[in-house]
Parts: sequence; structure tokens; C-alpha cells
Amino acid sequence: MDASPHLPRRLTEQCAALLDVGDGHFKPALASSVLEQFEGLGPEGQAAFFHHLHGDLVAAPATVDDAIARWQATPSQQSAQLLHAASESPRQALLRALNLAEDGTFRLVTMRSRFLEVLDEHPELEPVDQDFLHLFRSWFNAGFLKLHELSWSSPSSLVEHILEYESVHPLGGWADLRSRLEPADRKCFAFLHPSMGDRPLIFVEVALTEEIPASTDFITDLDRAQRSASKTVATLYSINNTFPGLRGIPFGNHLIKQVIAHVRRHDPGVTTFVTLSPVPGFRSWLEERPADAAGGKRLADTADAALRPGGTTEAVDALRPAITAAARSYLLESTDGRGRPLDRVARFHLRNGAALHRISWPASTEQHVLDQSFGLMVNYLYDEHHDDLPDEDEPGPVAATASRTAAAAHRRTTTQETT
Repeated sequence: MDASPHLPRRLTEQCAALLDVGDGHFKPALASSVLEQFEGLGPEGQAAFFHHLHGDLVAAPATVDDAIARWQATPSQQSAQLLHAASESPRQALLRALNLAEDGTFRLVTMRSRFLEVLDEHPELEPVDQDFLHLFRSWFNAGFLKLHELSWSSPSSLVEHILEYESVHPLGGWADLRSRLEPADRKCFAFLHPSMGDRPLIFVEVALTEEIPASTDFITDLDRAQRSASKTVATLYSINNTFPGLRGIPFGNHLIKQVIAHVRRHDPGVTTFVTLSPVPGFRSWLEERPADAAGGKRLADTADAALRPGGTTEAVDALRPAITAAARSYLLESTDGRGRPLDRVARFHLRNGAALHRISWPASTEQHVLDQSFGLMVNYLYDEHHDDLPDEDEPGPVAATASRTAAAAHRRTTTQETT
């Protein structure tokens, strides 16, 4: 393809050189030079680089045809290896070589975050993303992930990421962060990777509570230390990914399993493991429903009115049965085109073997929760059988096959409305 005026010729020449050289000592320096040039490009130049990967660094059809012919003529381990080598795109080999640069893994993850923005506007670049994913799923498999418990005394280089990337229940500053990391009944766990330094890939905040929470009030409950009741519930109330460039790499399932195992070992009095989870797609689903179905725009408007300043408790109580019934229909009956639960958080937890335990409304007055679900939240319960379902790659924040979701959803779908 014709070179883009936004793509420096020196950059493409160094990419070609990186593919041609052997394993000499200067290869990491060449990889660093390529990354530095890419990082110095503006948006148009970076987009042109991705188009270069897509259009110019592809497997040669003639080489692939020849390898196929060899395999068909003599099926053997050698001909299979030749076919594999011929079909691998040069861009995948280039990405692998770029990983030799200093901090190469982190810089490639950052590159993919920019690529995903370009991909939204240019879906024809999807084959490039498949090469990113092929490598990242190998580099970031569960065997390389190390669980760390973070506390207020952890290095600031670690905990500052919690402050920056907490998106479920945003923090107002260091004082808020301290309230979630310092108390004995508050915990935070993160996965670290040896090639990513002190940069958590994903983290979960956990509260040890007396009972399964029905609202977010427990997060800032300042009187809890004065109560003597034992803490028997571990509530996983905020799970956050920190790198957009790792979208599609499965971390959440592994993190939940390891956190539950860790808490069971170190806090044997804790016997119940639940989440208090958002329902991000509920509002849009409800507003799009026909008026004579489970809700509709009229029910959505009525819910908003009941929650406005000046709304009465009586109005909320009267509306609760209709809202929870609509939420139950959304969470348990509504599916996407692949037969999976429509709600992405429900897909994630049901795929991981949890069961929908309780629907609570209203559960939060945080503005983003009101915007997503009128303040509605749910508890997903992880019991002793939560490991029954095998791990599965997730092509987004959450995912599941139709059969797996069905298996999880039918294990238990009893809900209780909070009154």
C-alpha cells in the first residue's frame, strides 16, 4: 500500500530491519527506537502506523500456498511447523520483537490502548487486534499473575493506582483512600505482573461486614468499629481494571478465586462471599421497553421522580415492586444475540459461578449509579461451589458462552427484594 504522509519512512525502515536481524545484542536498542518513534507520533501518524501493520505486514499468500502444498503432499510435524511459520503475520513477529525494548510489555499495552481507539473508527483493522490478543493472552496468563494485598502502608507507587483507577465508587482523595485501606475490616487485593512493575493490572476492594449489604452505606459507615458483632461476610464491592490496552484478557475470574481463597485462609470466621454490584445497562433497557411490558419510559420517569430531592419514602416504597420485577426480568430473562445475559456485570459473575442473590432498590445515591440503574444494585453470591465452572477467556470486561451462562444462571436465581 502507499505510504501515508503521516508515517515517517525511517520508522517503517526500522520495523523492516527489526524483522530482518537475528538475535544480536543491538536488537533491544532497535526495538526501543521503533517504540520511541511511534510514541512521538501524533494521532494521525499512530493511526497510519496501525494501517501499515494491517496492510503491509501480512503473511505472503505464495508462501502460505507453498506450505499448504507441502503439508498436503507430506503431512508431518516438519511440514506442520513450516505451515505455522508461513501463516504467522510479520506484524505479530514485529510485536514480539518490540517486547525486547526496555519496559517493552508496558509500552505495547499502552500502544494497544491507542489502537483500540483507532479500531472503533476502523473495524477493518481487527486482524491486527487478533495478533495483539494472541501475544497478550500468552504473556498475561494466570501463571504470571501474583496476588498482592495492598494496605495504607504499601508503597505509594502501588496505592496511587487505586486512587486513579477506582471507577465503581470513585475516591475523593487520599483521605478517602486511607479509609478503604487502613481499617482492619477493609482490604484491597491486586494482581501484579513481573513485566509491568508496580502497576496493578486489576484490583478489588473488600469489606468485612456483619451481614450482606443492601446499599453502599457500609462503605462510609463510621460507626462500624463500635459494634462488636463478628464480621462473617466478605463483600467484594469494587473491581477495577487499570489498563484499557488489556481489554479482552481474563483477570477477574482468577482474582476473585484467589481473593476468596486468601480470605478463607486468613479470616476463617468469614463464611459468606458476596458482591454489591452495579447494573449498568438497566436504565437504557427499561427506557426502551414498551409501556405495556416490564416497565417502559413511564416507569423510568416515575423512578427518577421518586428519587429526586423532595421525593417521599412512600413513593419509593410504592414503586419498589415494579422496579425490582423489571430488574429481575432484565437480569434473568433478557439475553443478547448469543444467548448470554444482557447485563455485562451479570455475565461476568454468572460466568464465574456466582448466583444472583438479592436485588436492592434504591441501594446507592451515587450519581453514576443513578444514571445507570436508578440507584439499583444487586448481590451476587459466591458459595463453596463457585469453582465448578472452568475458566474462560473474556473478550471484554465480561463474557460467557451461551451454554456456560445458562448453566450458571440455573444454579440459583432466587432473588429477594430489599424493603
